[in-house]
Amino acid sequence: MKVRILVNANAKAVVKEKVSVGYLKRFLSEHVTMRITQSVEEIDEAVEECWDHDPDLVLLATGDGGLHRFLSSFVRTYQSRHLEDGSSKRLPLFATLRSGTANLITGILGCKGKPVEAIQRLFQRVQDTRVEELPRIKQKLLSVSDGIQERFGFIGGSGLLYNFFQEYYEGSRHSLTKFFKILSRMVLSLFTTGGYLNSLFSSMEARIQLDEKRERLNRWKMMAVSSIDTKVVFFRAFKVRDLVDRIHIKAGNPSRLAIIRNIPNLLFNRTLKGRQLLYRLAEKVDYDQDEEFGYTIDGELYTAQHLTFAPGPVVEFVRL
Repeated sequence: MKVRILVNANAKAVVKEKVSVGYLKRFLSEHVTMRITQSVEEIDEAVEECWDHDPDLVLLATGDGGLHRFLSSFVRTYQSRHLEDGSSKRLPLFATLRSGTANLITGILGCKGKPVEAIQRLFQRVQDTRVEELPRIKQKLLSVSDGIQERFGFIGGSGLLYNFFQEYYEGSRHSLTKFFKILSRMVLSLFTTGGYLNSLFSSMEARIQLDEKRERLNRWKMMAVSSIDTKVVFFRAFKVRDLVDRIHIKAGNPSRLAIIRNIPNLLFNRTLKGRQLLYRLAEKVDYDQDEEFGYTIDGELYTAQHLTFAPGPVVEFVRL
């Protein structure tokens, strides 16, 4: 079995050496190779090398944002390049580690426990099992297009979701403690003056169209779209895994009272209730504003004037 290890040198666990490059080197052999990337350009180069050398399994040592960048590059490369007979190659089987800060995405893609323990389990299985027999999780990607470039990830959105990550990235220290500190300040603000909450829930004038129907609201405080079919912190996109042609949108312009009333629905992943709240499955979501706005895919920040969300290809991850 040919294994390719791709390391994001900027991932928190790699920087802190919880995923040590030296430790990964212990597993290198004739059939196991490694590439360390430090930029988006190097990610694209590493993926091109994967297309050229056909690994059976690609281990991605990265966080949620890096995972989105790697998978975007894999999909674009494997869709754009073709064999001599015109056919396309299948995406390789992936594995990932809890190498980021929050690990909201990597944590649901089959990886449990500390990175070192997961690496040990993976290579033990690689030695004892054929690639076809490795236990795996299938997960649909979310396609996000701004009209210029198509990217792929799992959760994308604007408004509250973008503002939250912008607040999180403020300053030089990014940690799980800071992540939950922001959440705590939001909850406290909800029941007090509301100033901090209002800054994150700032209203946007925008248009949302689900499939062929435009929604009546023209002001939104939050808009989040997901392809994930399992539970992820207040966001359960699908309870039915067979809906591969659907994505899930949560959006709205809720008042403070509406937010309070929906806390149990958020905690238990139930339908959001309220006249200015949107909670629906769709084949396509179009979102646009008159001016450039910020949006996020899995914690990475971008800007655009128009976005189209749609179901992307299905990828497979080893269950570790």
